[in-house]
Amino acid sequence: MDAQGRKFAMEAPVPLTPAPERIRLATESKPWKNYWRMLGTVILAFILIDFGISTLIFSLLSGEFLLTALGTFCSLAPLPLLIILHRPKMVHVRLATPDPKGKKYHPLPEGGSLYTPQPTVFQRFITTDDSVLDLPPHRQVWAIFIVVVIIGAVLSVPLLFEETLVAGYVIYLFAVIPLFILGFSIPVFAWWATSSKWLGLPTRRRDAEAWLIAGMASALPALIINSWIFPALLPSFLSENAQLFLSYTVSAPVGEEFFKMLAVCLFLPNIRNARQGFQIGFTVGLGFALIENLTYIMGSSFGGAISLTLTTLVRGIGSIPGHAVWTGVTGFGIGCLANSTDVDKRMRWMLRGLSIRTVDFVENLGIDVDGDGDHSGFDHFRKPLDEVLEEESNSPNSWLLIDPDTGQAVSPDGIEDEGESGTPLVTSVQAEQYRKESGFQILPPSNALFCLILAMLGHAFWNGSSFLVSLLGENIGLSLGVDILLNLSWTAVLITTVLFLATIIMKGVRTLPAS
Repeated sequence: MDAQGRKFAMEAPVPLTPAPERIRLATESKPWKNYWRMLGTVILAFILIDFGISTLIFSLLSGEFLLTALGTFCSLAPLPLLIILHRPKMVHVRLATPDPKGKKYHPLPEGGSLYTPQPTVFQRFITTDDSVLDLPPHRQVWAIFIVVVIIGAVLSVPLLFEETLVAGYVIYLFAVIPLFILGFSIPVFAWWATSSKWLGLPTRRRDAEAWLIAGMASALPALIINSWIFPALLPSFLSENAQLFLSYTVSAPVGEEFFKMLAVCLFLPNIRNARQGFQIGFTVGLGFALIENLTYIMGSSFGGAISLTLTTLVRGIGSIPGHAVWTGVTGFGIGCLANSTDVDKRMRWMLRGLSIRTVDFVENLGIDVDGDGDHSGFDHFRKPLDEVLEEESNSPNSWLLIDPDTGQAVSPDGIEDEGESGTPLVTSVQAEQYRKESGFQILPPSNALFCLILAMLGHAFWNGSSFLVSLLGENIGLSLGVDILLNLSWTAVLITTVLFLATIIMKGVRTLPAS
């Protein structure tokens, strides 16, 4: 009611409508936010796997009550934090489109109204947060890694002389925690940024994080096999070295690569081609390496700055890309399978059918899941498989990155085109040009099983040869200095080989079309 006593009725806000197709939305560019989310995730996952589930398994085998309590707590405590960290995010979008027949005032559901200088038509809709993966420039991340290694090397110098030994350990105690955190996480983040640039595929952030988390999760069954199942299967008459050699060359490569392959297969409904399959496999491998790296760097930190620095360097430029490349090769084969068959569409149809049957089952229990006021189950049209196989894949809404300082649109590092995921970035003519200009390059085989076997063999060669070289000096009576030099030299050969393979394989994969 106004001052003259006139009564006015409040206009109802515009109801929510489905999101328009192919709309482009924007989000602020915060590339380092992904690093902190990744860091929190791996620490929680490490507690869950190594101190939670693993401790529970050990306590069940040994019958220790205190270990059971500790394992239960460490298994349950990280879950709420992980859910909060990666809960699905929705975006409430309000779209005012200029229209002479529109209005200048639009009521809002929370109260008040939106005023536009010219008449507009107002829409409201809710959509998932499918913002693009935003990573820092890879050179920036590698620079931080180099600084970490240099600082570790500088802190190692006082530990080499008896006069400065005590002072060196005191300084190291103050620096060990940041060196440990950066040492295990920054090289993984650097390889993530590097692969994103080299492959040049527009990627949704939530998809990339899901691939990384799947790689972390695959570490649990691999740990169970390596720690309990495989050692129990080995004959007791084998020597300790023989058991270790078999563990390094059979248990670790076969178990780890198999479960990483299963992690890649979780995303098979969304894999369209070999290039995307390699990207998913590479990221899954990084997720596995991240949680494994935390374990190794943590153990090496108790050995002083020298041990921490060497482990950080070797794993950062050798073991981490090794895990990523091996699983990337497996993902490449799975991508070829998806590209040559309808397995991705068939899996999506099966998953949709499972969801429908779940709704029917729950509604039969008397729970109105879909909110339609009855318990009739899934009421919408159920597409047959033949119709699904003939459908073209729908492109999701596109997202722009906006620089928070300038307000201008920016591109993720290495992504030249801001098109939607699935948009071809390389034509056949361009691909041929890339092949001529990029120098020597190779592609993994197109057979998924053969790719998995290659990944296992590559992993086994790294582990087995490193173990045999470490035994060589002891068996032929080399001095300690020569033995250390021999091991470092062979490690350098392995690292050089992995980096060379990573480079030429990524060059080959980069020439493939994106859809």
